[in-house]
Amino acid sequence: MVVLLQAAPVYGAIETYLAEIARGLGDEAVLVFPDVPELAPFRELPVRLHALPRETLESAPLAVVALAGLFRRLRPRVVHVNDPFPPAVVAARLARVPRVLVTHHTPELPRRDNAVGRAWLALHWALRPEVIYTSESDRRTDGRRGLPTHVVYYGIDLERFAGARPALPREGRVVGTVGRLVPQKAHRVLIEAAPLVLAEHSDVRFVVVGDGPLRAELEAESGERFLFTGAREDVPELLASFDVFALPSSFEGLCYAVIEAQAAGVPVVATPVGGVRENVVEGETGLLVPVGDARALADGINRLLSTPDEARRLAEAARRRVLARYDVRRMVAETIALYSK
Repeated sequence: MVVLLQAAPVYGAIETYLAEIARGLGDEAVLVFPDVPELAPFRELPVRLHALPRETLESAPLAVVALAGLFRRLRPRVVHVNDPFPPAVVAARLARVPRVLVTHHTPELPRRDNAVGRAWLALHWALRPEVIYTSESDRRTDGRRGLPTHVVYYGIDLERFAGARPALPREGRVVGTVGRLVPQKAHRVLIEAAPLVLAEHSDVRFVVVGDGPLRAELEAESGERFLFTGAREDVPELLASFDVFALPSSFEGLCYAVIEAQAAGVPVVATPVGGVRENVVEGETGLLVPVGDARALADGINRLLSTPDEARRLAEAARRRVLARYDVRRMVAETIALYSK
């Protein structure tokens, strides 16, 4: 038995990652997660489910007690924690689980823990879980020495992006982005870049796919050339409508959104953060611009709009790279293989 553990009460890219692994394990998996509406997609998975009260997981001592008791009852051979969560690692060690793995999705994530939080995190790493990184860049960035580490690249359902039909009407060209509307994604940099793009390409519209706490603020600041779609299920079809994909994030792991855009054949301009730099290779598979630089982002977008042959070359090279490296079946198989090592 393998226990998969999700602590955060949100559903996004890294929760999709865990869901794919759960599907691959089937009856062998027990998925533990907070009992919140946001994680409703987990309830559709063909695995055993164990939902805990959100309040339990938000209190480190309560989480340790609850999880240690659960692990003792289940007696799993592996506990796989989706992102660092100290109570789960502590509980697994107390329950003498043979192997504990933690997928560290975003090592560059700025942490703002207080002294107690820092102590818990220090204990988390001192207990020596095995660490899965989703890119070699993240493993180098994290620089954790003395721990067993593995790299398993993200995977997506590549067939969803093959031949998707555009979801948006053809009314000028589209510069788009996909992601939660949170500070990390730096949507305001794209908003600041928009007038510089429109000065050269007046037909451009900007499409922002996703939802989050900043939506109302961003819509108020962006102006009439921006369309905010909210969360959507038809991302492949929306990407098929884009002429350029822009990612101005201030930090990332191995970004699903970039991989999906490249799988859809959309040229990408992005910031060189986290694992993005492994997929957006300057001048080979896309363009890179500095974090927080609206002028540079606009210049990159304008370059791709002005040179369609170059944009096509970059997009085709990126798509070949994605097809070779990021199949979800490979990701699931490699992860499950780790459980048996």
